[in-house]
Amino acid sequence: MEPGDDVLARRWRHGDPQAAAAVVARYTDALGAVAYAIVGDMSLAEDVVQETFARAARGIRSLEDPARLGRWLVGIARHAAVDTVRKRRRERPLAGQDVPSPHGNPACEAARAELRVSLRHAVAALPEDQRDLFVMKYMAGMSYREIGRALAMTPDAVGQKLWRIRRKLQHELEDLRP
Repeated sequence: MEPGDDVLARRWRHGDPQAAAAVVARYTDALGAVAYAIVGDMSLAEDVVQETFARAARGIRSLEDPARLGRWLVGIARHAAVDTVRKRRRERPLAGQDVPSPHGNPACEAARAELRVSLRHAVAALPEDQRDLFVMKYMAGMSYREIGRALAMTPDAVGQKLWRIRRKLQHELEDLRP
């Protein structure tokens, strides 16, 4: 049986590199999804995840409740992602990221691109807690159990919240249905 977050956090605090590696393995996908939802670029999201773990390693002693390790890491990832977006905006304006495929029907490709942009905006407009759930499930492919562990929720609560989020997004995007 895998050790819980509280055990890993305590071991990490005491300098156990295996505990740190286990935390990285457990949370990389979730943090990558959270970061991508904010920065909108996979390579930047990977950088944010690395920065998140670096900040966490420096601040692990400040974690008050080791059982909330996942929630703490998600908060660090959010802040690191927002910092990255701010830095990028100062450097240069963000360019469009959706490039239509040279193959296929141009009208279909344009509609797909519009849907992707609309979905990205709708997800970005969700409150942080809802956005985290959505991206962990649908971008990182995490199970309800894994999400629940990361966010200190039961798998049933994760499922219920995701159902409400999907309904909300469907309602907001219903104008784009054919």
